[in-house]
Amino acid sequence: MRRPLAALIVVLGLLSATPATAQPAPNDGRLTWSVSPADAGGPNGRAQFDYVVEPGMRYDDHIAVRNLGESELAVDLYAADAVNTATGGFDLLARDEPSPSVGAWISVAEPKVVLKPRSTTVVPFSLVVPPDAEPGDHVGGLVAALTTSAQVQVERRVGARLYVRVAGPVTTNLRVDPPSAEYRGTINPAAPGEVDLTWTVVNDGNVRLAVRPSVHVEGLFGSGGTGWTGDTATELLPGSAITFSRTLSGVWPLGPLTVRGEAEPVASAGQDLVGAVTTATGTTTIWAIPWSALGALLSLTAILFALWRVRRRIRQLTRAAERS
Repeated sequence: MRRPLAALIVVLGLLSATPATAQPAPNDGRLTWSVSPADAGGPNGRAQFDYVVEPGMRYDDHIAVRNLGESELAVDLYAADAVNTATGGFDLLARDEPSPSVGAWISVAEPKVVLKPRSTTVVPFSLVVPPDAEPGDHVGGLVAALTTSAQVQVERRVGARLYVRVAGPVTTNLRVDPPSAEYRGTINPAAPGEVDLTWTVVNDGNVRLAVRPSVHVEGLFGSGGTGWTGDTATELLPGSAITFSRTLSGVWPLGPLTVRGEAEPVASAGQDLVGAVTTATGTTTIWAIPWSALGALLSLTAILFALWRVRRRIRQLTRAAERS
């Protein structure tokens, strides 16, 4: 996330599906607040905002902002588009960054809310989908932000996730760029080495996908294969990319090694996709040369050659002594 030069942006509470809560800052420990989806009467138990809409549609909803502290609190309410961090985390664009999608479709009735201690305020907002909105998933969040000033401005914010699926053709297009890999051998010529791997998964489709990463390394004809598969799936937003890194041990230096990075789509918006969508794969080839073994072989060859020359010299001297 880009940060303005005069401000430090701190994002809190955007990763959990439960109502988000800001934790106390070191210098204002009593300032805590939370947000959650609501109806006109208050929080209604939804974990997030989730809509299926048509282009041009308007949807009215509510967000509840609760002051959990003992002091009056003033927060700003706004919407922002969501992005994936490079490692797969869920994040929102900073306030000064334009939101080209769902963040621009939201209008909040009260952009600034003053909360009395231990109180909850329900704020209406409207979602207006443009007539030319592209089909697929548009992801963002509704944020309640508090800005404090010391030597720099610090914005603390919590948010509720907001998922909007616009009706129309759905495309699940996942891509894996060719991995980068490097083989590292050991000093012991009779031991396997390690491969450091990095591969990037790109969502070129228009719906969010929970992907399970994996990587495999094998020699010629599948010899000496080893691999790794992630235990959990990471949600990849449309147009976003995630980079995975892994070190595989127990890899024998078998010359050319085929490296295959993969991403299996397992779900989209809660719908199981296992077996229904093709796993994306990217491959590359690296060379794993057994330098330590070759070095040992060269050293042994040099020793044997030296012994042969010494033996040959001894024989020559012995023959010369016999002739004299």
